Amino acid sequence: SSLKTSYQTMNHDHDDDDRATDLMQSKMQPSRTIIEKHQRRFQSDGLKCSESTEKEDALTSVIFHCNLPGPLNTELEFNCREPSCGALEAKEKAVKLTVEDYAVDPNFFDEGYALAGATGFKVWTGSRLMIETLAWPQNEDCEGLKEIQRRISSGARLIELGSGVGVVGTYLSAIGSQVLLTDLSTLVENAIEPNLVRNEKIMASTSTISSSDEYSCPWWIAPDGIRLGKGWANCTPLDWTVPLDEQLTKDQSSSIDFIIASDVVFLASMMNSLLHTVDTIFNASASNNPSFILSFQRRDAKDGEGSAAFTTVDGVIAAV
Repeated sequence: SSLKTSYQTMNHDHDDDDRATDLMQSKMQPSRTIIEKHQRRFQSDGLKCSESTEKEDALTSVIFHCNLPGPLNTELEFNCREPSCGALEAKEKAVKLTVEDYAVDPNFFDEGYALAGATGFKVWTGSRLMIETLAWPQNEDCEGLKEIQRRISSGARLIELGSGVGVVGTYLSAIGSQVLLTDLSTLVENAIEPNLVRNEKIMASTSTISSSDEYSCPWWIAPDGIRLGKGWANCTPLDWTVPLDEQLTKDQSSSIDFIIASDVVFLASMMNSLLHTVDTIFNASASNNPSFILSFQRRDAKDGEGSAAFTTVDGVIAAV
């Protein structure tokens, strides 16, 4: 089987910063060739993000805020170690930390912790793009994207690779998905899990779910799944360089409808290990015919498609 691939070049108009981000969807389709599409998708007016600071034991954290669709306008919160990068529009509130606000990275010597792990403690452009694309439908969206949006809000089973602080997985869970968030163990323990608990409390205080709704945790993320709004979430460590069957249960790896990843392959060297993990999940969940949705910020402006260090559009397609 070959991979059918389509990607969309999505530009967000910004007063001073024209950001170009690419979204790629891959799906196992027998006897199909790679299909390439370019579409422009404007930012969603309803999504509002911002930052604030929070101090605990003299340590300063950045809190990333983003509102959910709907009349309640519930705001999710994510504790980060640094301000976001490219995730805020020009008029949205951003924070700047001073030198005194930064602390020595307490996880610097953790096993397997490197640049890829350190960058996970902040929110990046691709996370906002993924939320806007999957959770904020637009009339101009193509029928294929509308079907994905419908499934995402109606109980689809998702695994997120490289969840970082958990923005995308938590958000999609709150609008109706069942999500397993994954990343290196350092991020799961120090960012994803605490942020899931934080938002569980927020959602519990604003929930409008009726008593007739299903409250039992979905079997494939049981028994520790957390109820978030209309959906469920759980988290577990996942290292792309370690065999999948040593890290996920059979129920977890074989139940996937969508694999999502946001801004996780800024370095070209990370692509093969990511796609090997995706391929393993494709095979384990073959009966579900899963799709892979990847967003990433283009960082090849200086070297173009010939960039040896940074991920490029042609590089993604060639790797697939």
